[in-house]
Amino acid sequence: MAKPKIGSNAQFSGPQLGLVTIGSYCYAYSGLKAATNALKTYLEFSTGNKMIIGVLQTNAPTDDDTSSGGVTSATELILNGTKIAILKTDSKDEDMNASETMELLLPPFSTLKVTMIDDLNEPDRYGSMSFVGRVYDA
Repeated sequence: MAKPKIGSNAQFSGPQLGLVTIGSYCYAYSGLKAATNALKTYLEFSTGNKMIIGVLQTNAPTDDDTSSGGVTSATELILNGTKIAILKTDSKDEDMNASETMELLLPPFSTLKVTMIDDLNEPDRYGSMSFVGRVYDA
């Protein structure tokens, strides 16, 4: 069986809002973003003509110099303009998970936008998100 050719897009070139597809797999990494008490977009991408099944992970902002500093955050998932979920994370009081995951089935020709808002404006605390999935013919 011949190995499938993987194009030059397989190389990780840094965080971005968009989705990268490699063969039948895909991923998106937001990179670290400073905590603010304003809504900000971490990921935003379209699925194209394929269905995707994957897992979104959201990580509450944490101080990059010490693990003792954090914030409480709300992550909102918007599928084709409709809010479908809110995931709450907490790296401050640690009375709930600092990271949350959610399994998603994304239909063909859909757009997913993932935003986060924090309870504090703390520029030395950084949050992140990732999405990893498998691409299927619809």
